[in-house]
Amino acid sequence: MLRPYLLLDVDGPLNPYRAKTVPPGYRLEEIEEGEKTWRLLLNQQHGAELTALADTFELVWATTWEDGANRLIAPRIGLPADLPVIRWPAGAREGAERSRRSWKTPHVARWVGSRPFVWIDDEINRYDRMFLESTPGLGSFRVHRVEANRGLAPADFAVLRAWGEANV
Repeated sequence: MLRPYLLLDVDGPLNPYRAKTVPPGYRLEEIEEGEKTWRLLLNQQHGAELTALADTFELVWATTWEDGANRLIAPRIGLPADLPVIRWPAGAREGAERSRRSWKTPHVARWVGSRPFVWIDDEINRYDRMFLESTPGLGSFRVHRVEANRGLAPADFAVLRAWGEANV
């Protein structure tokens, strides 16, 4: 039996980019690649927690970082650098603001198919849930919003473990 997916966004859940100060457990990382430089807040404990969840879930990047998440984020938090990646189609964001749901949602629904999943993101809301609930053939799922000013916390990992135990 296939494990459910655990879809991971970077900015917000793993990088609480809206935090006013560096939260406890996080450190400021400056990531350079070519001419680009990013400043992120990352927490090593996230890698350990997500690795533990990999017994229950198949970890998947669902982030605008796409392949950059494997290259630039995974090694910094202790995750494998070969996780599957959802690649967003060109123009995916166009017109999404009118729907009040994340522009990612229809693409997530197509990508996961009928496989159960949990989606962790800072931009998901009840409209995303309603869209997914009305998508024919979609497996069981949970959308789990994480505030971009705090990132993933121990309580979030407890919710993920509980969902995994109840749905595997």
